[in-house]
Amino acid sequence: MDRPPEIQQNVPLGPMTAYRIGGPAKYYVRPVNRESLLRVLRWAKAQNLPYFIMGAGTNLLVSDRGYPGLVIHLRGFLGDMGEPTPYGEWQVGAGTLLNAWVRRTAWRGFKGVEALIGIPGTVGGALLMNAGAFSQEICEQLISVEVIRDDMEIEELKVDSIGFSYRSAPGLKGKVILSGRFQLESDDPTVLLNHLREIIAMRRDRQPLQWPSCGSVFKRPEGDYAGRLIEAADLKGLRCGDAQIAEQHANFIINCGKAKAADVLELIKTAKRRVLDSFGVELDREVILVGFTEEELEGT
Repeated sequence: MDRPPEIQQNVPLGPMTAYRIGGPAKYYVRPVNRESLLRVLRWAKAQNLPYFIMGAGTNLLVSDRGYPGLVIHLRGFLGDMGEPTPYGEWQVGAGTLLNAWVRRTAWRGFKGVEALIGIPGTVGGALLMNAGAFSQEICEQLISVEVIRDDMEIEELKVDSIGFSYRSAPGLKGKVILSGRFQLESDDPTVLLNHLREIIAMRRDRQPLQWPSCGSVFKRPEGDYAGRLIEAADLKGLRCGDAQIAEQHANFIINCGKAKAADVLELIKTAKRRVLDSFGVELDREVILVGFTEEELEGT
């Protein structure tokens, strides 16, 4: 099977990620429609080639060597927010930027996802990680998810079949997300927009948003906070090369200029090891690591 013409080779991934870190993808494609997406997926499968679905590049760290397979970049593709039904049902493409959709829902007077404002990334990525904030998770308003299965068939998965839990969606692993269907409730747009502004202001006060980062590195451990534990282990401000555990929020590792993926990885390992040694709590990584060897991933 010939390589589809839209697939490029040796494309740098660093500029496409929020970290601004990472080497090239051996193969890279931005599908223009569903037919193109299915074509490149079939080619990858025929070549027994690993592939990685990339959205906005916000919750991942790419190896300095890059990725040895095919990166399928969906940002901008599958980006249709659609229009809500009169009853508040939304069909949202997986490539839609989450913040753009949350703002649209508030403007149109629908509540249910406003607490997600400020979470970077796409709707597809948010579904895969069951993104949430301020006691609200994206799965709470979800009806179903449209996916491509490993056998290249398209299927609509009902929310109850996915098994959502804290920052996890087991039923979506190994599948390519096309869209999500949500049910929202009507509310006053002025109230909702004010709520968005309040949340954005809180995020600016608490998080080092002026630096490239992946957002929260670790999930919240039960009954505690990863940032508090990392700070209590006296790791705030710790640097490795140009990577640093942020002074403003210890669950952020920031790129202070020219950080390497290896620098960030070393800080991840250090934070996990020190918190376990100091408090007996094993932190669970939230950031996705792409292109690293099994040996490099030990201790993460």
